[in-house]
Amino acid sequence: MPADCTYVYIHLPASGRFVPAGILDITEDSGGVISEFRYGHRYLDRPDAIPADPLQLPLTAQTFQTTGLFGAFRDASPDSWGRHLLDRAAEEYGIKPTEFDYLTVLDQDARIGALAFGSDLEGPRPHKPLWRPDIVDADGLDLAGMLEAVDAVLAAGKLPPEFRRFLLRGSSVGGAKPKAAIDYDGHFRIAKFSEPFGTWPTCRAELAAMHLAGRCGIRVPRCQVISIGGRDIFLIERFDRFGDHVHPFRRHFISAMTLTGSKEMTKGSYGDIARAIRRFGPADTLQQDLTELFRRMLFNILCNNHDDHLRNHGFLFETGSRMWRLSPAYDLVPQPQWENEENRRLTLGVGEQGTVATIVNALSRTADFGLSRDTAGKIFLEMAGIIRLHWREEHIRAGVPEEKLPALSRSYRVAGIP
Repeated sequence: MPADCTYVYIHLPASGRFVPAGILDITEDSGGVISEFRYGHRYLDRPDAIPADPLQLPLTAQTFQTTGLFGAFRDASPDSWGRHLLDRAAEEYGIKPTEFDYLTVLDQDARIGALAFGSDLEGPRPHKPLWRPDIVDADGLDLAGMLEAVDAVLAAGKLPPEFRRFLLRGSSVGGAKPKAAIDYDGHFRIAKFSEPFGTWPTCRAELAAMHLAGRCGIRVPRCQVISIGGRDIFLIERFDRFGDHVHPFRRHFISAMTLTGSKEMTKGSYGDIARAIRRFGPADTLQQDLTELFRRMLFNILCNNHDDHLRNHGFLFETGSRMWRLSPAYDLVPQPQWENEENRRLTLGVGEQGTVATIVNALSRTADFGLSRDTAGKIFLEMAGIIRLHWREEHIRAGVPEEKLPALSRSYRVAGIP
């Protein structure tokens, strides 16, 4: 079967623009997907060249091949929500998008990180299959319009023509929940939409958790919750963008799934991420990132956030050291533990007892994080104390209704919340 081909572009900080990095061929048939990539010689000669994928695609002249997509391109491809939107856009033509379609059809503004794609050397441009309109008015829908579009998509109903442009805004941020990349109040944001008729304050609980994480020594982006028509929208500032909308700069982002080389986002451990930090992280901030990773693991235990898979941890390329730093934390969503539930577990391995989400397990492999057991224990006591002292205050400040606080207190039971 003939391969689909695209030029791969990377936005380089030194030049402030996209430059062609190489050529990607994707072959897809009933047997699956095979990808082949090779860097351009001119790109390899650049002193500021960045590897698209430091593990699978180091900066060499060889031709690389893998089944599926290379990790960095998978990270730049739409998440499950974004794919659902693109599926809806193509369905009226009786077409199922291919992996090549998913990867190349988005506008750059909706894509996470610094990668982009184009059919030629004239610069990044979205691939335009039959089902994609020639013009997509990305700014034509405000948040209220996006909420209406989300509801129509979730209800599997017919989408009004004025809302169909929303389908081409599919994000590559990760996850299955409705979201979109937007410009809000002059800043690059990700908007996460609450579900229609939902009674659980998910957006406000996430806002409170992010603020608590910040108090616990974890770097988090600025975020807020706004309400439109009685519906909550969680807004989080993008850490892969800086500058203004006239001259936006992109930071190269990859997931922990890519940096660890895992084939499945639910398979792996915090120890695996720590080893990737040791391999690819700057020496002068190595212990800082290892300690923060340990704090993030503890926080996920303390708030019962078991959606902590490898794509919910990320890394940003640092131009000074030319190495990879932990990105700010994201998707910290507490989950109440009910009386009849079994012992808590995270998705990623914690320690010698696997995914069991206990402090004993968390303290069983502290050397992975460059910490003594005594120091790690003090970090736990410090974080648990902060959460006990401030959890109620932060939830009220986030606008969580008073009647929901007893249920949310069960999320933080490990921290000693009664």
